Formats: sequence, C-alpha cells, structure tokens
Amino acid sequence: MTERANPEHDVLVVGASIAGCRTALTLAEKGVRVLLLDRARFPRWKPCAGGITLKTRAYIPEPLWDLVECTMKGAYFTYGTEYLTHLRSDQALGWMVHRESFDHAHLQLVGDHPNVDVAVGVTVRNIEERAGRVRVETDSGEMGARVLVGADGAKSVVSRALPGHEDRFIGFAYEGEARPTEPRLSDEALFDFRKFPRGSGWIFPKEDHYSIGGFVYGRGLPEIKTLYREFCEEVEFLQGVETDRARGHPIALGGNLRRLNTRRIVLTGEAADLVDPLTGEGIYYAFRSGHLAGEVIARFLEHGTPLSVYGDLIRREIQDDLRYGRILANWIYEHPRISFHIFFRNALLCRWFTEVRSGAKSYKEVVREALVKGPLLPFHTGLSRHQTVELEGVA
Repeated sequence: MTERANPEHDVLVVGASIAGCRTALTLAEKGVRVLLLDRARFPRWKPCAGGITLKTRAYIPEPLWDLVECTMKGAYFTYGTEYLTHLRSDQALGWMVHRESFDHAHLQLVGDHPNVDVAVGVTVRNIEERAGRVRVETDSGEMGARVLVGADGAKSVVSRALPGHEDRFIGFAYEGEARPTEPRLSDEALFDFRKFPRGSGWIFPKEDHYSIGGFVYGRGLPEIKTLYREFCEEVEFLQGVETDRARGHPIALGGNLRRLNTRRIVLTGEAADLVDPLTGEGIYYAFRSGHLAGEVIARFLEHGTPLSVYGDLIRREIQDDLRYGRILANWIYEHPRISFHIFFRNALLCRWFTEVRSGAKSYKEVVREALVKGPLLPFHTGLSRHQTVELEGVA
C-alpha cells in the first residue's frame, strides 16, 4: 500500500472505510487514478456491529472472506424478559466481521492496486469546486482532482458542501465490546426492543468477543450510557463480564431524497445518509453506493456522463425503499410494545424481515403485502411468550 499524493489524480476520495475503498477499487479497475484520504491511521477501532447481510456478499473481495469471525444462523428478538422470538435457519443468514481488522485489510487490498494512492492521517479543512477541478485544503497541504467523493461518514466534511446537510435525519448509537473469560459465543444475534426508548439494543457474537450496542431513533438520549450498562448487566450471558471501548456516535439515517452530487462532487455510504433507519445497517449500502459511484464517475471522466445519473440511481434503488423503512421504524420505535406483538411475534412478518435483509424482498413490498394480507396476519402470531420461527429458503 503506497502513501503519496500525486497531483495528477483523476479522483480524490475522502474517507477510506468501506464506501471509500469500494469507490476507489471500482475506479482503479477501470484505469482511473485515485487518491484515497482518511484522517485516521489504520488499523483503527470503529464502533459497529459488523453484520454483513446476504445481499452484500457479491461486493466483498475474495481475500476479505478470511476475516469473517462468525456465520449467523439465527437471531433472538426479545422484549426484555417478557417475550422472546427465536429465528432459526440451517443456512447462513449473514456474517460477522470485526471492523478494525476488516477495514484495515480492505484498505491494504485497495491500496495495493497500482492506480490507487493512499494518504492517511490527513484531515480535510475546506473544499472549493471550480470549473474543471475540485480543490481540497488539508492539514497536509492543498490537493485537487477532477472529481471529489465524500465517503467520510455521518460527520462528513464533504457533505457540508452540498444542499440538505443540515436537514438530515440523525440517529445515535452507543456501542462497545465484551470479552467473556469463558467463551460462550454462539452463531446467533440478539435484538431487544424494550430497554432503549425509541430504539433497540443488540448483541452480535464475534470470534472472541461480543459487540454490544444501543440504538436510538433520534439525535440522542442523555441516559444512554446508563441504559447501555444496565442492558449489559441484565443479559444473562453478559453478567459479570466487563465491557470496554464503549462510545457513542451519530448515524445518518436513510429515507430522504436530498441531492447527492454537484457537477464534480459525489457522496457515498453514510455521508450520503445511506443507513437503514430500522436496523442501522450501513455496510451493504456502503458497498453498493461505492460501486455505483465508481461506475458513474468512470463514465463521467471518459464520456462526460453527468454525475446526476448516480444520484438518480441511488434515489430509485435505495432511498425510495428506505423511505418505507422509515415508515416502519417510526411506528416500531414509537410504539415498541405493540409493535413487538404485531411484528416480532408474527412468523410471517419475521420471515419477511429476514427476506429484506437478504435482498429477496424490499421494504416497499413488505408494506404493500402487509396491507393486502392485513386481515390474515393475526393468524401467524404466536400465542406463547417464547416461540421459535424456522426459516427456510431465505438465501
């Protein structure tokens, strides 16, 4: 992996996490010269559940599959200790990675491409779009390129240069890790809808630790640190286990139709608000938007295709559907107890939820099918406090 700043780069990508790396690799494979910047130095710890859904697998480079720490074949949906729904499958429902090692390996892989240069520990201060180039002022000097890509997350500096930045819908998460002295890790995740007001708690198993978090559907919750600690203490298999690396961070949630490009600037990943408002999933959307951005930018550089094509693709393919996800999120997080009975004790809706995660079904399809089959849905709801839902054919 090289670390240099060549003044002849065609594209400058700010942010070397998943969206930035995918954009850079897609461009590099088409012969475009790319400079990939990040303010952090890798490896760096990133608070993230690290869940990779089935629909993401087509975008993951083969060498990175060695970093999968757990294959998920089930999940628990709980409402405290009152109700529990256990989803089980004999097939993979997804995979778990540790973002610290995954992102580092991803960056090394992309940086090894001869068309990609990498500069880490570089902070962007200011952006100026000119007629033929974009000028970027950093703490390491001035840089420029024909196109600028913002892949720098929820706090994106590049996003501020585009309309709609202040109108984004921001969620909040508080996340950490726990390492049991006697490993009792499984291949199943846990999602709880009681502990965190207007949000959910989750636990994802990794090879030698649990990733634990609390998600709030809104800008913040003053007592989230206390709720996080109580959540860890109340989960039976976490009792007596110390947690570390816990910290909070904003999440730019999807479902809006803001502009994602100018004549020479493009936003990808969470900088483009591409995070599922119901689940907080962002990895798939980072890969997918990075790939689409790379495809469109390459055509822009070679044929003059306007970058607005990228924005149109994202709106049609992703953001329009995340609007339906936001409808569901609004209802579920505003009425958690009722919603748990309606959605997560219902075998059919649980299967639909899993199909959304796999890419077999969209939120829009779920909402429409629920409206059509509304009178029949109660017949799929379990009567017991604890129930099991067998999943078949979701892959």
